Amino acid sequence: MTDKKSVSITGGRGPSGRYYIMYTPSTVNLMGKIGVADFSVTDIVEYLTGRKLESCREGNFTEFLTFNTHFIRKGMLEQMALDSYSVYYIANQICRADTGARVIIAADNNRRSIGEIIAREGQKPAAVFMTAMSSGFQAACAATFVLNRVRIPVVIGGIHVSTSPFDIDIYIRRYVPYPDLVSLVMGAGDSSTLQEIITDIAASRLKLKYVGQTPIEDGVWGNAHVSELPKLRPRFIDKLPIAGRILSRRTELHVATPFMGCPFSCSFCSISSFPRDKRRLTSRSPEDFTNEIMTKQKDGASFRNRFYFLTTDNLLVGGKKLHDVLDKMIESRLPVNYAAQVSIEIADDENLLKKLRMSGAAHFFIGLESLDIRNLDMVGKNITGRIRKSGQTVEEYYSTRIRKIQDYGISVHGAFILGMPYDYFHSFTDHSGKQIADFCIKNRIGIQPTCLNNLPGSLDFNEGLAHDELLYGKPGTMDYFCALSITDLFESNRRIPDTLFNSPLVVFYMLYDTVRKVSCRWNALKFSFHIARKSWHRPTSRGALSTREKIIDALAGMGCQLASSIYLDLCVNIAYSTQWLQGTFERLYDRETNPEIRKLFHKHVKAFI
Repeated sequence: MTDKKSVSITGGRGPSGRYYIMYTPSTVNLMGKIGVADFSVTDIVEYLTGRKLESCREGNFTEFLTFNTHFIRKGMLEQMALDSYSVYYIANQICRADTGARVIIAADNNRRSIGEIIAREGQKPAAVFMTAMSSGFQAACAATFVLNRVRIPVVIGGIHVSTSPFDIDIYIRRYVPYPDLVSLVMGAGDSSTLQEIITDIAASRLKLKYVGQTPIEDGVWGNAHVSELPKLRPRFIDKLPIAGRILSRRTELHVATPFMGCPFSCSFCSISSFPRDKRRLTSRSPEDFTNEIMTKQKDGASFRNRFYFLTTDNLLVGGKKLHDVLDKMIESRLPVNYAAQVSIEIADDENLLKKLRMSGAAHFFIGLESLDIRNLDMVGKNITGRIRKSGQTVEEYYSTRIRKIQDYGISVHGAFILGMPYDYFHSFTDHSGKQIADFCIKNRIGIQPTCLNNLPGSLDFNEGLAHDELLYGKPGTMDYFCALSITDLFESNRRIPDTLFNSPLVVFYMLYDTVRKVSCRWNALKFSFHIARKSWHRPTSRGALSTREKIIDALAGMGCQLASSIYLDLCVNIAYSTQWLQGTFERLYDRETNPEIRKLFHKHVKAFI
């Protein structure tokens, strides 16, 4: 927690030198404030700290920058023990732009907060940079309200402000005494943009808006002046019998990316509203990418530096650039095991699949979305043409390709969306979520369950505004602001289809029941040992030459499969009521207007209170 003693804070240069803070806002659970008439945007500070914003001043402002963790929803990256690569990347960009400064990365309430950093440094930062997903925008607002009162410049980027830039004016600048000290970055945080921002901060002429162009560049890593966060312990490995707790204490997970960009326009995705030139494929050189990993392993490869998640939007869009990166990884004999997001078509290119495995691929996260082709059509999935041409059902098409991927020793978990127009709910034991659960169990894959949600900036969001289908208010309202909590996709913020009784409660139950069936401890272990056997027979290029590396290959596949079971933990954390917050079941039950659904769920929901 923040040191509560008063500290003398000065601006500019100080005994510890000039520094900036790079901040990742957490998701604040404000769903209980939906419809509360006297709750305003600035009240979020008191909600999170128990202190009125009006009492914030130079001598005590650091005490307002550590939030009550009981109101914070855990995120997927945190639960998986991963950090955001964009945060690390922007921190390095700042150090390139201001070579005489340090950048301290902050993660609110988890490892260190902004308040803790400033109190320890004894002086104000030159600026605080934030990157905000839609679900983290509320916390970004809360921190900005405090920082602005003591004249600390704030620069906010990330997908939310890039797709919904007017929210900065509506929910922040309107309520702060120094609106000229709040700036937004739309698009990429590239070197020229960051250099301009740093120059403008030094000259006290921060612009209201900057627009970046280049998503990824070479050389933006490894700066000694970036203070990274302590690594999270991957506690999902504890589920492994006997050796799990030992391995989780010795294992660290890392993030990197060889390229960025996605040409697809799935209607539910925020990036769908970006102009194509803003999401074009942009690649680092294979040498720069491999050198970043090799530098982390300069003292030798170990469990603390060999496991990676590659944060590309979709590996397959890399084309020849992907082949170049994989060739370099294999040539460099990198001792890595990695997970990445990819589309199911990867199974149709066995040469590429083989090369991915040889380079260290251990796990694929694949957006499958639905087992009903009509739903896939509705969200604009490009795969539907191939499925129809194959003459197979969606289940058959997905299953044959999942098995092919697994035969290469690569584990899989799939993202599925509940609450689609062609989903169904006949009873607690007969609904489309159960069909998805049975599919996952049959194919021994993990699941990321989500609810169909109109993410700000997406094509679905814009269409939903036109048809007045948002459940919790339009942009500019407090209900919209509070409902950003559920853009983490565990609830729906759009009108529910008639086939699901227009009930958000029904959809959340389907999500909960689906992940409960797939991600229970027994299934997680069963799927893990299944992929370990597959991995043993399909080692990476290093595993083919070393029994030790072959064992690590198998452990990597097991660990990734266990990681995909964490969605159950996330779901349980929000389903049950606590002394601080109503659980999702209880809250949605209280809002339910269909008497038949209330009667059906009465006993079930009471068990979650």
